[in-house]
Amino acid sequence: MEKQILTPERQPLNNTRPGSNFMLHTTYTLETSEERRRRKYSLWIMYYTTLLQSIGGSIVITGMWPYLQQLDENVKKEWLGWVVAANPLGQLIFSPIIGWWCNRIDSVRVPSLFCLILFIVSNCWYGVLPIHGSNAVWFILAARFLVGISSGSITACRTFVTQGTLLAERTQAISYLSLSQALGFVLGPVGQLVLKPLGSIGIPMIEDKLSLNMYTAVGWLTAALGLTNLILLHPKLFGESDIAVREAQMKAKLAQRNGGSKLNLMNDNNRLKHLRPDYTGLSVIVITFFIVFFNFVLLETLGTPVSIDQFGWSHETAITNVGLTMIISSVVSTSIFFLIPRLAKKIDERMLLVGFGIVPMIAGRLFFFPFSGDSPPMREFGCINRENGTVIQNVTQVECLGSGYHWDVLQHGCPASQTWCFEMPALDPIIVAIGYAICTLGFPFCIALTQTIFSKMIGPRPQGLWMGALTSISSLSRVIGPIFVTFIYTNYGTIVTSATATGLMILTFLLLVIVYKRLIPLVDPRTTTVKA
Repeated sequence: MEKQILTPERQPLNNTRPGSNFMLHTTYTLETSEERRRRKYSLWIMYYTTLLQSIGGSIVITGMWPYLQQLDENVKKEWLGWVVAANPLGQLIFSPIIGWWCNRIDSVRVPSLFCLILFIVSNCWYGVLPIHGSNAVWFILAARFLVGISSGSITACRTFVTQGTLLAERTQAISYLSLSQALGFVLGPVGQLVLKPLGSIGIPMIEDKLSLNMYTAVGWLTAALGLTNLILLHPKLFGESDIAVREAQMKAKLAQRNGGSKLNLMNDNNRLKHLRPDYTGLSVIVITFFIVFFNFVLLETLGTPVSIDQFGWSHETAITNVGLTMIISSVVSTSIFFLIPRLAKKIDERMLLVGFGIVPMIAGRLFFFPFSGDSPPMREFGCINRENGTVIQNVTQVECLGSGYHWDVLQHGCPASQTWCFEMPALDPIIVAIGYAICTLGFPFCIALTQTIFSKMIGPRPQGLWMGALTSISSLSRVIGPIFVTFIYTNYGTIVTSATATGLMILTFLLLVIVYKRLIPLVDPRTTTVKA
């Protein structure tokens, strides 16, 4: 990417509000009005790219378990954890590579194009999985892994936001980036609900092998959205930016004009890049990011199967109710993301993270413990006449299938293999909904502010690899989370699952309190210190 030269002829920005790092109406300006307009357009394209990747991850969640059962009726619930984990595993491995690639070629456009092409191909594959027959449950792992690799474009988006914004704009820009993720979590379940009229049978495409149903259509829909994103990355619509580097250069120049030593501007900028960040504070932020995403994965992965087990809902009812719950909570999160930049101007970002983010996440988790009451309904099977739907009594599965009838679920609920279901009280859907709502209030603060504080603590340096590492951390939580929580829930039940999630959030709270004073931006000691 071509480096811009600071010149007195550049038009000043209309930004002289109090609290800015320096007065942008100085004769040394950063960009022309046209450059600023193009940079803003490019930021919105990055927001859309993040939105798309979020949709690609969330649209399959509510329908994943029924889809797996359609591909293989004998599939185990633990396999759901592995399939859900395949996506973030790909992101975990390739996010640092994408970040390094962005730094290496000084561009986010080319890596983004690569990721989007892979996104389109892998989602098309997801839409034709039934043609693989009995092996489809293995190929779904590969398809979701490739989608995970493609979501490495989120690293490119975060890199662009950190390098393409002024420090004073950073909190708002990262909040909008996080907002894009939240909107994706809204629109994903909406997409699955919109496709519900297709049903599980759908429209035949290849006789006895493939149909366009509510599960396969998900792949085709997300692939079509990927094509729109490719168009937006055309060079005439999207432009690179290094405004953060030029801001650091200008601050150094102003320091020199106000009595500082006359150092070469580029050498001074290189010195800023090599300032040592606070690795202890950064480590705590990374741990916080990991645990917050781990808690989100718990709800994301177990929402549908737990609703079927604990409340006795059918697959269709669980998909509808869980999807609507995620939509409502995400709408609330969206409004909070818009609120965060305003609050950050009045309240310390660290205080917002701890008091408005972590504390509600802990409080909400307490509602996910089962209270006194009856045990959950148990799953029951029976023999059904396909023609009239009547239940054939006193017939074994072998006799039922031998008579040409259909052996299917009569009552949804907890499977007998989960022996803890006979001993523990069932969760109450209303109480769970209240806890979910409380967690919803804290989640946006955690996601937006951990990224904001992390970026500011790194300082004015290329952040592609750093953002790749942060994305990998969230991916690691989404790899470990589904496998861990499905194992813990299946074998030990709701109490151990909820206790684990709550304990991790309390640990996060304590770590943030301990390093609270270290969570400050990395700045040039000769310039004005900025509040975190």
